[in-house]
Amino acid sequence: MHSLRETVYSHGELAGLLAPRSVAIIGASSRPGSFGERTLRNLRAHYTGRVYLINPQYATLGADPCYPDLAALPEVPDCAVIAVPREKVYELVAQCVEAQLPGVLVFASGYAETDQAEGLNAQRALSALVRGSKTRLVGPNCLGFANYAAATHLSFSEFPGYLPGPAAVGIASQSGALAMAIAQGANAGTPISHALACGNMVDVDVADYVSYMAGESACAAIVCIIEGHEHPARMEQAARIALAAGKPLIVHKLGCSAKGIHAAWRHTASVAGSQADWQALFARCGAVMVEHFDRVLEVASFFAKAPRAGGRGAAILSTSGGACIIAADAAAAHGIELPPPADAANAQVLADTIPAFGYPHNPFDTTAQVISHPASFSACAAATMGDAAYDCVVTPHIQAYESATPRIATLNEQAARFGKIACNVWLTQWMGGPGYADTASLPHIALFRSMDSCFWTLARWQQRQQWIDAQSARAQSGGAQSGGAQPRGAAALA
Repeated sequence: MHSLRETVYSHGELAGLLAPRSVAIIGASSRPGSFGERTLRNLRAHYTGRVYLINPQYATLGADPCYPDLAALPEVPDCAVIAVPREKVYELVAQCVEAQLPGVLVFASGYAETDQAEGLNAQRALSALVRGSKTRLVGPNCLGFANYAAATHLSFSEFPGYLPGPAAVGIASQSGALAMAIAQGANAGTPISHALACGNMVDVDVADYVSYMAGESACAAIVCIIEGHEHPARMEQAARIALAAGKPLIVHKLGCSAKGIHAAWRHTASVAGSQADWQALFARCGAVMVEHFDRVLEVASFFAKAPRAGGRGAAILSTSGGACIIAADAAAAHGIELPPPADAANAQVLADTIPAFGYPHNPFDTTAQVISHPASFSACAAATMGDAAYDCVVTPHIQAYESATPRIATLNEQAARFGKIACNVWLTQWMGGPGYADTASLPHIALFRSMDSCFWTLARWQQRQQWIDAQSARAQSGGAQSGGAQPRGAAALA
C-alpha cells in the first residue's frame, strides 16, 4: 500500500514540506480542541514563516483573514496541512497537486489501516494522485511532525517545545505517538533536532525521512522506528545515505511476533516482514538495531556525541566500590576490556590520589573522599581520560544530589579536552534528579539508565567502527563494495 518508488527522496525534494517558508492550514477553525485550532496554536508557538488559514465558513479567525480555498491565497504555500474528515481529503489534495505545492500533510484516518475495501481504495487513490507529481504527501493517518531546526511544528498534538543543541538526535517514525515519546527526552535535556512521523506512508515514508535528516547539519544521529516497509531496498538506500553522511542510524523494529505483525498492519497498514531479514539489511549498512524501545534514545544520544572509537578499553571511575563491581560485571558480559593505564605517569597520579581504602586499579574506586576533596576527582578524571589505554570513561551516578553534580561537568570538560566521551550511568532511582539534565544536555558525556545498556552500547560502538574501517580498507584495496560479505563483528550491530 506504499509508494512504488525505487529511490528515496533527496533532502532538497523534502525541504518545502519539512522546512516550509509558508504554511496553509486547510480546515482552520475557532472551535477549541479541533484539529485545525490545535494545529494553528502549535505552529504559532515558534514558527516565523507566513501562515494562511483556509475555511469557507469564516471571513476571519481572530486577527487573521480566512480564505475560502487554496486558489484565493496571495501565493502558493510551501506546505498545506489538511485538517478535515477523510471524505473531503481527496479533492483538497488534488487541488494541492494542481497548484504544485511542495508538501501536503494529511491527518485523517480511515484508510488502509481499516483493512476494508473503502479505506484501501481511498488510500490507493491518494497514492496515485501524488505519484509523479511535484507534491510530496505525508500521511494519511498521521499525527504530524516537528522540525525543531526550522522551528516548524505541524501537528494537532503537543510535541515538546524545544530547539536543538549540539549532538542532537533526529527521529523518523511511522508512529506519531512513539516519535513524541522519544522526543520528550528533550524535556529531560537531550537535544532533539527532528521528530518526524509519517503514518500510512502513501508517499513520504521513514526511509525518506532518514534520507532528509542525513543532509541536516542540526542532526548528529538518527533514530528510525519502523513497523514495516514494502520496499526494503529503499530503506537500505536511506541507511547507506546516512552512513555516507557520517550520521549513525539507530533502528528499533516493531512487529516481531505474530500479534505484533498483525498490529502493525492495523496501525499503519505496514507489512512487518521477517525480523532476520531486517537485521541482515541494517547490519550490512552499519546501522545499530536496538531491541528494547526504552534504550533507543540513550543509545542514539551516545552515538550523536561519541567520537571515533579507537578499539581500546574503558576506564571505570567510581566513588563506590559496589558500583565498581556492577560495572566490571557488565563490561565482562559485553566484552569491553578494562586495562590498566598505558602511561606510567597516569598510573602514578591515580595511585597517589586514591586513598589506601580505595582501589587505584581499573575499576578505579576513588571512594567518597572526593566529596571533601573535589580536586582529587578532577585529577583522576584527567589521568583516565587522557590515557591511551581508554576510549572512554564510565562513571556510575549512585546518588543524585547537588554535591555530585559538578563531577559531571568535570568529566565533560576532560572528555572535550582529550577528544573522548564519558558515560554517566544513572544508578539512582531518582530519575530526573540533580545532574540528570546536565548529563543529557552536555555534548561530551552520555547518559545511561543501566550499566548493561551502557556497556552494550560501547560494544556496538567499537564493533561499528571496526566494520566501517574494514569497509574502507576493502574499498581502498579495490575489493568488493559495502554490499558484499559482512566483516567480522557486523552481525553484532543488530
